[in-house]
Amino acid sequence: MDKNFILLIGALAGLTGALITQLFTGLFSYLNDMRKQRYELRNQFRLKRLDIGENFYFINTELLSMVRKNVDYWRNLWRDRNDETLAFMKREMGKLDAYQVKLRTENWKYNVVDVYFNLPFNISEMEKVNEISRKLYIAVIDIANKIQSIPAAEREELFKPYNIAVFNLCSHYEQVHDKISENILAVKAELLREFQSEITMRKRLNRTSERLI
Repeated sequence: MDKNFILLIGALAGLTGALITQLFTGLFSYLNDMRKQRYELRNQFRLKRLDIGENFYFINTELLSMVRKNVDYWRNLWRDRNDETLAFMKREMGKLDAYQVKLRTENWKYNVVDVYFNLPFNISEMEKVNEISRKLYIAVIDIANKIQSIPAAEREELFKPYNIAVFNLCSHYEQVHDKISENILAVKAELLREFQSEITMRKRLNRTSERLI
């Protein structure tokens, strides 16, 4: 066999080997970069989900406490006829109403929570319930204002519709309380699963690192 031909074959083989090595190196690098990008995207989503979930959990726990407190006030004080009790209940109802309005208008994390979590009581349903809450709240406030604007001797006939309005609002908030509780439990369960998944993943990574060492 011609010596030059043998040299040519050897050169081509070396070039082919180099090209194949470069090709696989590039392929592995590309696949590794894709894995990193997927991991970073997943991690970003996970962190955003945790942030929104924790925010939702905290806010609804606070809201749950306010609803429970107001229901207890109404049940314990509805028989009172004095101005101080009426003023106190109006003030407490006003705080709860203002807090709910603030959630809807200012807290974007609260409003996108059902994008990240499966809620038994979703945001659109919450909006409908909030509208009912506001109507019932306004009905109570309107009658309370009328009661406070007339002489004490003429108030008694207004207390019956006032007590009915308070009862309706109280019953409604009992239902809201139960629905908020369901959402809190749902988000809590998903957050716990997320934390457990993260712990499991970190343990696997640690075991893999130990084997490589």
